[in-house]
Amino acid sequence: MTNAQKKVVILLVEGDTDETLLIERLRQLFKEKEIRFEPYRGDIFYQINQKSKPIKKLIGDKVKEVLIKRRFNSSDILVVLHILDTDGCFVGPSNITIDAEQSGLTKYLEGCISVSSETQKGKMEERNLVRSRNIQIMKTAAYISTFSYQLYYFSRNLEHVLFNEMNPEKGSKMEKVENFLDDLTIPVEEFLNQFMPVSRNESCEDTYKASWDFISEDINSLKRATNVPLIFDLLNEIR
Repeated sequence: MTNAQKKVVILLVEGDTDETLLIERLRQLFKEKEIRFEPYRGDIFYQINQKSKPIKKLIGDKVKEVLIKRRFNSSDILVVLHILDTDGCFVGPSNITIDAEQSGLTKYLEGCISVSSETQKGKMEERNLVRSRNIQIMKTAAYISTFSYQLYYFSRNLEHVLFNEMNPEKGSKMEKVENFLDDLTIPVEEFLNQFMPVSRNESCEDTYKASWDFISEDINSLKRATNVPLIFDLLNEIR
């Protein structure tokens, strides 16, 4: 264990901006826990070359890699938390439209996903089918391997929540998040609370379920929303 007095909280994330946004505040609030972000840089919920592999196996293997890399024992781990971008994956085929004149293969809009061709529409429909199915499995999973597990989201992505940008430019992401934190005058969890899609219930578990019920409906996975503030609630509860 990194610190003999601390249990480890592993946060699996898609990229470095999630860590930049959250790590300082989480470590400030939860000094008794070892907060470790593990970016895997990609979409584990839809990997073209591993579509047939069970999602629990894919994520379980990723956790095992982290334990080996960080030299953690299984007993060191308090919980595995996982943050994803929804990317409109619960949107049905009728809300995937074709615009042959648009620049770029895919654009995310408030009411639909716009693609440039019939071929791209087919690919997007397949991605949404596989990705949403895998997320449905993991959002109700209480454990991954032997570790407590919970899944959280930014919708449509982190930049959409922070800056109301549905189609952010890749090159400027990190700098924009750093500047956002420099200018922020309230705790980051208070800012994110504005985009919680449901009211908090007495039970953290009930609020978690309601937040997923919301984002899974209709075109809600294109809306500006997040349940990441519930991470702070959970870490306050568990020891």
